[in-house]
Amino acid sequence: MAATKYLQFLLDEIGHSVHNLNTIAVSLSNLPSEPTVNPSLNIRWEPKNVKASSISARRFAIRSSIVFATELLFEYLSSISDDVFWKSTDQELNFKKPLAAHDSKAKRFSEFCKNVPGIEHEWILLVELMCHWRNRIVHASTSKAQLSSSDRKYLEEKSSDIYNHFHHFDVIKTLSDYEADKVTLKEATTLITFLIKCCRKIDEYYFSSINQLSTEYFVKTLETDEQLIKIAKQQESSKRQRQIARYIKVTFSHLPEDKLAGIVQMYT
Repeated sequence: MAATKYLQFLLDEIGHSVHNLNTIAVSLSNLPSEPTVNPSLNIRWEPKNVKASSISARRFAIRSSIVFATELLFEYLSSISDDVFWKSTDQELNFKKPLAAHDSKAKRFSEFCKNVPGIEHEWILLVELMCHWRNRIVHASTSKAQLSSSDRKYLEEKSSDIYNHFHHFDVIKTLSDYEADKVTLKEATTLITFLIKCCRKIDEYYFSSINQLSTEYFVKTLETDEQLIKIAKQQESSKRQRQIARYIKVTFSHLPEDKLAGIVQMYT
């Protein structure tokens, strides 16, 4: 499945973070009742209660993963909004454009996704909840972030479907845990799954939109490509033609073969 460089970065980073989160969870679960500290760590660690410290450390890691994944989401949406091809499709979708004087990134995410085909409403609301959770973690003393009552009701009504289709994910419990700020490992990783599903659909929309741009448009964008200009200045030869064709195909790898052939032909 094709992916923009923005999505690939998000997937790589989230993949590492989830692996690390699971590693931390497993390691903490295997701590002996009287652990010893490796002297090479050069730290002082003398917990009064190892079990309590393990629970606290696990909670810290899970909450950190929520913040990290949400920041990656915001970066993905900002990057794709700035993409020259995205802008050239006359899209009004722009994550960086405020909706109102005091809007939030969580709300901007939701409004952005509502205009993207294929994203289920419950996915949007669950990722918005994750964004609100991030705000509560980072701005604990001041944040009042929450879903609207109608959005909560919608998720509650969809709870059975979500439970049956997403590894017994309990929406009702998650909403309750959000109010108590008691996020679990399963809740964090499942919310991250919904985040990825939304981003994949945005990527699909990106590709389907820019594929509608004319061949002439893509050729024009190559006029200022310094690397291609350097290749084109070589002496006329079959090698030069192959290098140009290969460069164009790599640069526009998301385009179908017939359009790529047209760009190569028009450019050369």
